[in-house]
Amino acid sequence: MSDDVNLIVESGPDKGLEIRVPPSGARLGRASGNDIVLTDPALSRFHCRFYYKNGRELHVSDLASTNETLINGQPSVDGRLRVGDRVTIGQTVLKVLRDTPPGVEPEPERAASAQPPSAAPGPVAAPSSETLEPLKEPDVVDLGLTRAEEFELAPSKPSEPWSWKRAALVGTVALLAVVVGYVSWILWRSPARPSRAPAAEGQRLEIYYEKIEASPKNIFRYAVTLQGGVLSVRIDNLETGQHISREKNTDPKVTDLLAQSLEQSGFFQLMNEYTGVTPNVWDLTDLTLVIDRRCHRVKVLNRIEPEPFKKAREEIEEFVRNEMGLHALALPPEKLLELGRNAWLTGKKLFEEREVRYDNLARAIRALTEAETLVESLEPKPPFYEEAIALREEARRQLQAKYEDYMFRADRAIKLNDWKEANTHLQTLLEILSDRSDERYQKVYKKLVDVQRRLTRK
Repeated sequence: MSDDVNLIVESGPDKGLEIRVPPSGARLGRASGNDIVLTDPALSRFHCRFYYKNGRELHVSDLASTNETLINGQPSVDGRLRVGDRVTIGQTVLKVLRDTPPGVEPEPERAASAQPPSAAPGPVAAPSSETLEPLKEPDVVDLGLTRAEEFELAPSKPSEPWSWKRAALVGTVALLAVVVGYVSWILWRSPARPSRAPAAEGQRLEIYYEKIEASPKNIFRYAVTLQGGVLSVRIDNLETGQHISREKNTDPKVTDLLAQSLEQSGFFQLMNEYTGVTPNVWDLTDLTLVIDRRCHRVKVLNRIEPEPFKKAREEIEEFVRNEMGLHALALPPEKLLELGRNAWLTGKKLFEEREVRYDNLARAIRALTEAETLVESLEPKPPFYEEAIALREEARRQLQAKYEDYMFRADRAIKLNDWKEANTHLQTLLEILSDRSDERYQKVYKKLVDVQRRLTRK
C-alpha cells in the first residue's frame, strides 16, 4: 500500500479499494460525474466531498445525501478527519489512513495522538471558557431570613427563654437556605453546559428581529421571529404596496448550526444600544438572541452597525431568505413577473413528466411554490397565479398518494421479514419525497435506518 493513500474501503461492495484525495479535493458518490465512484446502491448520486482545510487538514462534507455521512458513528454535515477515523456512507465504511495531502507530513503531535483504529469515538469536549460570555455575579436574592417576624413560629413573651428546639429549627432553615443559594450560584456560574453539543441534544435558539426604515416618502418594516422551531416573517413596504407574511417549521439541525455561528459572532459582547442622529430618517435595527440560558438584546438607531452586530444580522437574513425563498424581494415588478412565469412553466413541465424521475413531483411542487411566491406581492395578479396554486395542490395530492402506496409496500415487506425489498421501497420513497424538512421524509428515514441495521446483521 502506498504512503499517499488517504482512505481505504474497509467494508461494503468496494472493499479493499484505496482512495487518494488530491490537494484540490474529491467528490464521492455513485454517479459517474464524481471524482470517486463507488458501486454501493445505498449511496446518493453525489454523496459527500473530501477536501483539505487550510491546505493540510482532511475534512468530509455531506452533500445533502439521503443516508447522511457518519464520522465514527455520528452524523456530520462537515467534519474534520484524523488517522484511524471511520466514515460511514450508505453500506460502505471508509477508514482514514492519512489526513494530510500527498507530500505534506502530519504534525508530530497530531500523529502521536491519533486515535487507534479500535478506539471508540471520544465524548464531545466541553466548550472552552474563552468562547463563553463572562457571566455577571447574580444579584443577591432576599430569602427573607433577616425578617424575624416572618419566621416567628409562635407569639413569644419578652421574658420567655430562648428554646433550644426553636434555635435548632431556625438554624436548620438558615443553613438550608445558604446551601440552596450556594448551589444555585454554582450552577449559574458554571461554564460547563452539556447541551452545547448540537449533535447530541441541540441548542435552544430564539430570534426576535425587527428592522424599520422610515422617511417622509416611505416606511419599510421587516420582522422575524424564531421560537419553538417555527420561523415567522412579516414584510411591509408602503411605497411598493408589498405586504408579505409567512410561517414555516425549521430543521433543528440547521438552527443548531445557526446558533453556533451566532454565538461565535461576538454579538453577546456588544452594548445594549448604539444611537446616532440623522435628520428626517428613522433607521432602527432591534435584535434579541436567546441561546440556551443566554439572552442579549441590541438596538442600533441611525448609525453604522458594529461589525459583530452586522455579522449576526446578515447571517439571520440569509437564513430567512433560504428558508422562505425571499431572494427576489428587492426586484422590480417586471423582473418578478418574468421569473414567476419561468417558474410556472418549469413546474408545469415537471408535473407532466412526473413519471420520468421519482423526484419530479417534489421538484414541481417547489417550482410552483416559487412561482406563487414571486408574484404574490404584485397587483393585479398574472393569469398563471391561480393556475400555479391549483396545479401545486394537485401535485401535493399525488405525492401523498405515492407516499402511502410505497409505505404500504415497505410495511408489508417488513411484516414478511423481507428486509431487502423493504429497503428498496424505502429508498425509492426518500427519492420521491426528496425534502428533508418534510415530516414524512423523517419518518421514512428512521424506518430505513432500522431496516438497514437488520440487513447488515443478517
